[in-house]
Amino acid sequence: GPNPRNQGTLGAMLASRCCIIPSRTKRIPEGSAARGKLLHARSFSNPFRRQRKTRASTVMAIASGGTETGGKDDSVNDKSAYIQALGLEDIGVDVDELSRDIGIVDSTETMALNREHEIPGFARVTDGRGGLPKVTLTHPSGSCCEVYLHGANILSWVLANGGEVFYTPDGTDFTDLSAIEWGTPFCFPQFGVGGERAGAPLGDNSIPVDGFVKGMKWSIVDTFLDEDKHGEFPRVTIEVFDTEATRAMWNHSFHLVMEISLEHTAINVSMHVKNTGSEPFECAAALKSHVAVADIEEPTTSYVGLEDCVYLDNTLHPTKPRVRFTDETEDQEWLQLDGPTDRVYINTHNDTGVEVGTGCTVFVRDMSPLGVAGFGDRAVFNPWKENGKDNYRWYAGFAIGAIGKLIRVEPEAWHTSEVRFEVVDMVRTQSIQKRKDVHEKHALRKMTERPKYDLLADELPSDLQ
Repeated sequence: GPNPRNQGTLGAMLASRCCIIPSRTKRIPEGSAARGKLLHARSFSNPFRRQRKTRASTVMAIASGGTETGGKDDSVNDKSAYIQALGLEDIGVDVDELSRDIGIVDSTETMALNREHEIPGFARVTDGRGGLPKVTLTHPSGSCCEVYLHGANILSWVLANGGEVFYTPDGTDFTDLSAIEWGTPFCFPQFGVGGERAGAPLGDNSIPVDGFVKGMKWSIVDTFLDEDKHGEFPRVTIEVFDTEATRAMWNHSFHLVMEISLEHTAINVSMHVKNTGSEPFECAAALKSHVAVADIEEPTTSYVGLEDCVYLDNTLHPTKPRVRFTDETEDQEWLQLDGPTDRVYINTHNDTGVEVGTGCTVFVRDMSPLGVAGFGDRAVFNPWKENGKDNYRWYAGFAIGAIGKLIRVEPEAWHTSEVRFEVVDMVRTQSIQKRKDVHEKHALRKMTERPKYDLLADELPSDLQ
C-alpha cells in the first residue's frame, strides 16, 4: 500500500536492509532504467557525500562556464538550467537542494563563513531550509549531520546507509523569526512550560516554552578534525551570548558554547555554560530530540532504560505534575506509548534510548565526567493523534538533560555536560524475559548503587514542587 511518509521504493529497501528509518527520496517508476541505476549507485556508495561531491564539481564547472556553454555573467536561473540539463532529476536528485549544496544560491554571509570554516570533505557551511545557515559535518564513512546555527539545532543525522535518525516533517517552513521545533533543539534556561527561575523579572516577558536559546542565532567559533582508532572525524564549535532581549526574560548574563562531533554511528555533544554575571544562577538545559521511528503505534517501537525510577506525568493533571514510580505502572523493562505522553524521568539509568522499530536502537547517554552534575534526567513526549495527527506516528520524542534538578553556576564559572547519541543494531530476542527476571531480582540493589541527588522541595522549581 502507499507509504504515508512518501519514502518510495528506495526507502523501503533501505529500511529492510539497514535497520534505520530511510531518508525521503523521490519515487521512481518500476521498470525505469534510471531507477535501476539509482538503486545500484546508492547500494554501494554514499549519496550524501561522494556522489554529490562528484556531481557538484561537474555542475560547478558547467555553471561557471567551463567546457559547456555559458559564461560567468550568467544569472542564477541560467545556472539552474544547466543543472537541470544534466538530467539529475531523472535519477531522483533534488535539483534545488543540490543547487544550495554547491553554493549557487547561498547568501554572501554564508559563503564568507564557508570560506573561513570549510574543511574539504568534512565540514562546510551552506544555506539550508528557509535560507538559514547550517554546518554540514561529513564522516569518511559517508554519514553526515546538519547543524543549524538558528537555535543550535541538530536537525538531521543521516547514516552511511542513507537512514535518517532525526525526524522533521516534509515541507516544514523555517524562518529566523521563530524557533525550529523539530530535529534536536537545545532547551535553555528552562525545559517545558513555566516554572519560575531566580532572576526572572515579573511582568509579561515570560520565558518561552523550552527556553529562548533555541530561537537565537549562534556563531561558528571553529571547525576542526579529531581522530580515533578509525581515523579522522569532524567537529564544529558554536557559541551564543545573552542579549537585552534575553535579560528582559531572564535577568542573567551567560555564554553558551556547544561542540558537536560526528563519528561513524555516533554524535557527541558537549555543552558549556558560563555565568558571565556577578550573581549565581540556576538553569535547566536539555537536548530535545525527535527520533525517527517506523511507527510509534507498533509494538516494535519502544523506549528502553527507563525502568526503576521516579517520573512526573504531566498528562494526569492540567496544571500540576503527578509523581509516579515506574514499578507501580510498568511490568516490563521497555515503555510503549498508547496515547498523549508528557513525562519527565528523574535520575535514570544511563543506557536509555529508543528502539525505532527496524531492529536498531538509538541510545542517548550522559557522558559527563564523574563528579559533575550532568544530564541525568530524561523526558518522553508525543502529542498523539489529538494534537499531531499528521506526524505523531513517525517520531519518538526523547530528551536528555538537567530537568528535575537545575544546574547551578557560580559567577565566572563554567559548567560542562556531555551527551552521546549512538545507533546500535540491537534486535529484541526471546532472552528479554530472562533479562526482565534478573532486573526484578536486583531492582533494589540497582537503586542503591545508582548515584543519587537530593530532591528537596525548596531546591526544585515551583512546577516540580
